[in-house]
Amino acid sequence: MSTELKIWQRSWWRDGWPGGLGTFLGMSSGFGLKRWLPLHYAMGIGCSAAWFVAGLIYARRSSPKYGMPVWLAALITGLAGGLSIGVLSYYFPW
Repeated sequence: MSTELKIWQRSWWRDGWPGGLGTFLGMSSGFGLKRWLPLHYAMGIGCSAAWFVAGLIYARRSSPKYGMPVWLAALITGLAGGLSIGVLSYYFPW
């Protein structure tokens, strides 16, 4: 009689769902804001707000380094995400 030992591994989805949520909400809100704003502004604002929320979720799971407050780490994440997507959508409009 033999027994099998199962090693439970954490799924990549369990660690990465805030990133997927931030990407989906950022693109969705950017396309929604596109009605009233130019594309690069809409994508930048939408992704910035969505990645701020995703940054809050990530920062609560593992605290930021250097004694940085959680909200500041999330704000930096949101600004970096919004700026990068805004610049990409400016140079490569779709």
